[in-house]
Parts: sequence; structure tokens; C-alpha cells
Amino acid sequence: MKPSNTYIFETLKKRIINLEMKPGDAVQEKELIEEFGVSRTPVREALIKLGQIGLVETRPRVGTFVTQIDLKSVQNAYEVKKNLEGLAAELAARRAKDDQIKELFVIIERFSGYDIVRDYKLCINDDQRFHQIVRQASGNEMLIEILDQLNTKTARFLQSIEYVIDDFDWFYETLKNMAHAIEARDSEQARKTTEEHTLKFVNQMSRRFFGYMMP
Repeated sequence: MKPSNTYIFETLKKRIINLEMKPGDAVQEKELIEEFGVSRTPVREALIKLGQIGLVETRPRVGTFVTQIDLKSVQNAYEVKKNLEGLAAELAARRAKDDQIKELFVIIERFSGYDIVRDYKLCINDDQRFHQIVRQASGNEMLIEILDQLNTKTARFLQSIEYVIDDFDWFYETLKNMAHAIEARDSEQARKTTEEHTLKFVNQMSRRFFGYMMP
């Protein structure tokens, strides 16, 4: 069975976020057609979707390229995420399935074995996966879509700066607290803990890169 345009889209999105495809790189349609063994249509559909979320841009009569990382766009994404992550956790505490909760604790266990400098890529990826599970567990399709787009911007930025967690103990404990609140079906605590976690992280980013603190 040949890959769908959704599979191609997700594969290329992951490559761009992880900087396997770097800002400014040309996207070669012919090479992608050969790699995935498909016609031009699913590749082009995938590239259109990537363009809609700002990961590639097509220049008429020139080609398609991976976009540059726009710091203002990253800043805007963090400002919006600050409130929406808490809402996702609140809903997840009401709606999360047992297997989703189990995976949250599996991720937390992996964190306990990481070297935060050597394994910064794994830390970023697992942090993104943790929040992805939470928003998927929210069961709100609109919220999931919005947060997916926001996290695409912030994850690529974190990979580009080779971000190392400033206070790993705090980070690890707050993730555990978020997971325990969701497991306990305590929606109020899940939201509160997630908002505190997100705000502290966003303020770290703001001080370092944007020159101000979030309200």
C-alpha cells in the first residue's frame, strides 16, 4: 500500500522540526516522489499542508523551500500556548483514556534516565510528546489542531537553539504533578499545575529571547 499524503506530510513535518531538513533547504519534489514511491499528487498535497502551517514556502518559477524560523512567530505561539495548555490538561483530566495516562508516566520514567545536555534532543521530543498526549486526551478537535500548530513552531525553535532545560528537577517534578492530577481526574489541579509549568517555561524563553516577562 502506497503512503498517503497524510503520512508524507507527517514524515516531512517531523524532519523539518528535527532540522533534518534545515531552514532554507530546497524541497525536491522528484526526490520525494521516488522516495515514497507515489505520484506527484500526494507529494504536492503534503507540501500544500506544510505551507499552510508555515513550514515550507513555494516561490513561483523557483521552487519550494523550508521556511526560516521567525522569532516573532515563535513569540506569538508561546503567548497563546500559555493559556491553552492549561485548558487541554483540564479537559484531559476528565476524558483521558487509561492508555494515554500510562504513556504519560512512561515518558516521565524515560526523563529520569536522561543526561539533559547530551540527550537534549530526546528531552525536547519527549516533552513535545507528553503535551501532545495531553491535548489529544482533551478530546477537543479544535484545541488539538491549534496546539499542534503552535507546538510545531516552538519545537523547531527549541531544536534550533539546542535548548537544555534550565531547572531539570523542577521540570521533572511538574510533569509528574501534571500526570498525577490527570490520573486523579482532578481537572482544577491539572489546569493549575499545567498553567504554572507553562508560564515558568514561557518566562524563561521570554527573558532569554524576547526581552520581557509574560503577565
